[in-house]
This record gives sequence, structure tokens and C-alpha cells, in this order.
Amino acid sequence: MKLKWKPKKLTLVIIPDANQSVVRFRIHHLFAYIAAACFSVPLLIALVVYGLHAHTAHTASELRIKLNGANQLWSAELSSKNETIEQLQNEVIQLSQKAELMKVKVEEMKKLESDLKSIAQLDSSSSPTKDPSLSDTAASNDAVASLPLGMGGSPNPATQEEIMKLGEQTLASLTAMDSDVKELQTSFTETKQKVAVKQQQLRITPTIWPTNTKLVTSPFGYRTDPITHHPSFHSGIDFGARENDSVFTTADGQVVSTGTDAFHGNNIVIEHSKGLRTWYMHLNKILVKRGDTVAKGDVIGLVGSTGRSTGPHLHYEVLKNGESTDPIPYLKAMRKDD
Repeated sequence: MKLKWKPKKLTLVIIPDANQSVVRFRIHHLFAYIAAACFSVPLLIALVVYGLHAHTAHTASELRIKLNGANQLWSAELSSKNETIEQLQNEVIQLSQKAELMKVKVEEMKKLESDLKSIAQLDSSSSPTKDPSLSDTAASNDAVASLPLGMGGSPNPATQEEIMKLGEQTLASLTAMDSDVKELQTSFTETKQKVAVKQQQLRITPTIWPTNTKLVTSPFGYRTDPITHHPSFHSGIDFGARENDSVFTTADGQVVSTGTDAFHGNNIVIEHSKGLRTWYMHLNKILVKRGDTVAKGDVIGLVGSTGRSTGPHLHYEVLKNGESTDPIPYLKAMRKDD
């Protein structure tokens, strides 16, 4: 018995309304399959496209979020770098200003050293001179130091190239000042030693006046003797003073002699250095003894009129290598406490 395959058919029934007749369509089942496939494939494609679109949209959203975060981070880093660069530029400017002030101070130190040498009567021919413009700047800075600080002017932003050039100039200025400071340190050390030597020399050189008065009643040299009225040689200077006025030693030294005699009255001899001695005569009272060490400006006696004298006064004498010499060139200042 043989079975024969008969094509299957599908019947589509359409019922438009309850009062209308039913419409029937008979189609081959193959056409139904084809129609279903034609409907399913676009639907599947649509679903795939939608899925891909959704995935793409989600990925794009994530990328946008990451991009926004990266942009914000980049902007923050860029802003931070710009602030750092601006801060460094301002620091370069401040360093340049400080370098200029330091330059002024270095020149002032050079001038101070020159003044010290001048005061100490040292050779200052090789000493650096002060730049007048720097002097004016220093004076200006000192003048405005006590005034309220105010600044202003039109905005002129500095370029990166200008700041770089300013930094190079500041570095060169600091390098030059470093050399100047090293030389100044050496020079100051030498000057300090020379000043110390000079001060010691001044301490042992009779340069101050032996009395509070500068009244000279009889100078050094030839004169008419006040007692015999004959021409005579006066080996010192007579200072007119009141009785019991203080008499000061004119330099550091050691008392080598004290005593009294008919001509010199109460007198004191002090030895200093380099063959120099000073002699104080006609004292009313002696306040030191032989062997005492005395300092410049110490009170060693009181003015009187002892010995060969016409009235209260001090006969002051400077002896160099045992010979009387004019005291006037040595008298340069009053006492140390004046």
C-alpha cells in the first residue's frame, strides 16, 4: 500500500462582524511558512539592531562620562600647573627684587669698610667706591620705610620670555654678588685686623688733651721766661686750669716715675711705646705710684702750682727717645668720655 503525500493547505477565516458573512481563504502551508519567516527575520533584525544600539548607547554614555572626568582632571591639572607657573614667576620677581636690595647692602658694606679705613687712617686707595645710584636707592628705601605701603599702575602682564630673562639676570647678579661677598669677607677680616692694630697704636699714642681746658698759657718753643723775663726755651705746653682740676693720662702706659723737686714740683712720668713718654708737672696731688698701669683718660693727678710756677697750671711734656718734642701734633681729641 502506497501513501501519497498531499499538499496541506491552511484556511484563514476572517469574521468582519457578527451580522456579516465569514470570509475564508485557503493558502498553501508553504506560503504561511514563508510569510512567518518574512515577518520573523525583520523582527529579529530589529531586535538585534536595537540591542546593538542600546549597547552602543550605553558604551557611548560610559565613554562620555570618562571623557568628562578626564577633561575635568586635565582642566584641574592645567589650572594647577598654570597657578604653579605663575607662583614661580612671582617668586622669580621677588628674588630679583631681593637681589637688588642685597646689591645695595653689599655696596653699603663696601662703603662702611671704606669709612672704617678712613676713620682708622688706613690706606683706602684700593677700597671699592659706592655707586651713587645705589646710594640714592638705599636712601629712598630708608625714607619710605616708615610710610604706609601703596602700589598701583596700569596692568602690563609679563611674558614667559621676560620672566626667563629676568631669572637669568638675577642668577648672574647673585653669582657676581657671591664673588663680591667672598672678597668682602676677606677684606673685612684684613680691615678688622688692621683696625685692631690701629686702635692699639692709638691706645698707646698720647692723642688726647690732659686737662678739661684747652687754654694754652705758654706754648712749646722759645719764649720770655715768666719769672726771669729772659729769653728761654719752653720744653712743653702750659695749660691754664683751676687748682685741683683733674689731670688725665693721654695714652695707655706705665708709671715710671713720681716725685717732687724745686723746678717741676709734684710730677709724674708715664712710659707708653716706641720711645714715647709723657711728663705731667706742678701737680697739687699725685694719684698714682710708680709701676702702676694706666689707661688712656685715667685721672692721675690734680692741677696745682708746685715747683717753679706762677699759678695753677699743668706743664705737659712729650718726650720721644728722651728728647722733648712739640705736643701739639699729638693733641687730636678730648678725653674718651667726652
